[in-house]
Amino acid sequence: MADVLQRKGYEVMVLDGDASNPEGLVRLLFGVGVQEEPKPLIEFFGGIDRVTCPVDDPRPLTRIGDTDPITSRRIRLSEEIGPEYYLQRGRLRLLQAGKIETYGQGCDGPLEKVVRDFMVEDDCVSLIDEKAGVEHFGRRIPDLMDIILAVLDCTRESVSIARRITGFADTIGRDNIWLMLNKVESGEMADRMMRLLGDLAGRVIGSIPYQPDLVSAALAGRSLEGHPAFQAVEPIVHRLEHIASQVDPRPSDRIG
Repeated sequence: MADVLQRKGYEVMVLDGDASNPEGLVRLLFGVGVQEEPKPLIEFFGGIDRVTCPVDDPRPLTRIGDTDPITSRRIRLSEEIGPEYYLQRGRLRLLQAGKIETYGQGCDGPLEKVVRDFMVEDDCVSLIDEKAGVEHFGRRIPDLMDIILAVLDCTRESVSIARRITGFADTIGRDNIWLMLNKVESGEMADRMMRLLGDLAGRVIGSIPYQPDLVSAALAGRSLEGHPAFQAVEPIVHRLEHIASQVDPRPSDRIG
């Protein structure tokens, strides 16, 4: 999705918000391993000793030596964040909130606060990859997202999660959750998922077919640049462009 957006002329910032997935997006986007990961973004804000868990302390994220919330005075990415904090290819920049690095480090709440509040002033689309599941909804991480895109593998558990997160959104009066199907092996499988989703089927904006060579790429440590899966992603990005055009006049441009 990030590559499709940059090919369409957008500046794209990808924020890896999954604290438990080493390599992850670094491999997918750049074909490199943990030794090439950028410096954790949480260190820009003082590290885990300064940044607090959003549940224990809901106060917004601030710069070191500053009291202005990042959400009201956004980060000037091109001026404030040094190159040690990101990897870049073309119009695409990848940043990492941080990872669980040591035994007994504690929960990933401080990392989630970075994910929740890191908003940039630059004219770019922010794609934020969160860990699977619903824990970040318990921490109100999606509050500042324009669009929440849930990626559903073809399982009943995924359908249950989709129902839970759309229920959370209904509770707070948000209507910004959309769904995409992943690893779809056949038209019959897609039809079964749509039947299971029932009234949520109208929120499905596309699907990605199962492609065995994606597994081979993962084992080999290759990036997905130029992969045929782009053909399935392009119409999803087009739908997202349309959805984003209907959002607030000054959107945060954040897709989680």
